[in-house]
Amino acid sequence: MFNSKDQQQQILQLLGERLKKARLERNETQQTFAARIGLSRQSLAKMENGAGGTIPLADWLAASAILDRLDGWQSVLTGQQDLFAQYAIQEKSRKRAGGRRGSSPKGEQDQCVNSTSG
Repeated sequence: MFNSKDQQQQILQLLGERLKKARLERNETQQTFAARIGLSRQSLAKMENGAGGTIPLADWLAASAILDRLDGWQSVLTGQQDLFAQYAIQEKSRKRAGGRRGSSPKGEQDQCVNSTSG
C-alpha cells in the first residue's frame, strides 16, 4: 500500500485531519486533549498536521479510544484470511447433529422407521 513517502505523508495528513475534526467536534483544546492522551500539545499538533510519523501507534490508538473511534482500526487489527482456507474450515465443520450410531440393533431402527411411517 505504501509505495512512496508521498503516500505515507498523504495518509498521515488524512489521519491528522480526521483527528483534529473529531477533537474540535468534542470542543476540546489541543492542550486538554493532549493531556488526556499523555502527550505534549506540540506532539498532538504534529499528529494533526500530518507530521506524526514518529508518534507511536499506541498514542494514535489512545486518541482514537478517547474519541470513540477505535472501531475504525478493526480492519487493521483483524487478519486477512485466505478464502480457500476459510472454505476448508467450513467444509470440516459439522453439517448436522450426531447421534450414537449403532447403539441400537438394526431391527429396532427398522421398527422405529416403520412405526412412524404408518
